[in-house]
Amino acid sequence: MISNHAQFIAAIGEKKLIRIVFYSLPDAGTVDRECAPLDYGADSAAADPLNRYWIWDPANTAGANPLRLLPDQIASVQVLGKEFDPQAFGGVARSWLVPREWGRPAESSPPSAG
Repeated sequence: MISNHAQFIAAIGEKKLIRIVFYSLPDAGTVDRECAPLDYGADSAAADPLNRYWIWDPANTAGANPLRLLPDQIASVQVLGKEFDPQAFGGVARSWLVPREWGRPAESSPPSAG
């Protein structure tokens, strides 16, 4: 886990943007981004059971969203005072591991009657 893991988790529930410095494979180096924290936990599609930090990168240059960063890829995280709207991401297709009051992602919402 990163040193300020508790603040990352709190930022998810509070819908606060973060400034994150991390090593990006597609960028072949360290990048500094303003992102939305989405979740923390294992990636069911990964071959390993390691927990990852899930973030939404609006710059979208460091790989496919959401980014799934291992703790050793992250140099620093700072919670910002700015809020984000989870609906702006179009619904992230996964079940949340960290509890929050965002509602369910669009892909897992029940079908409408009619």
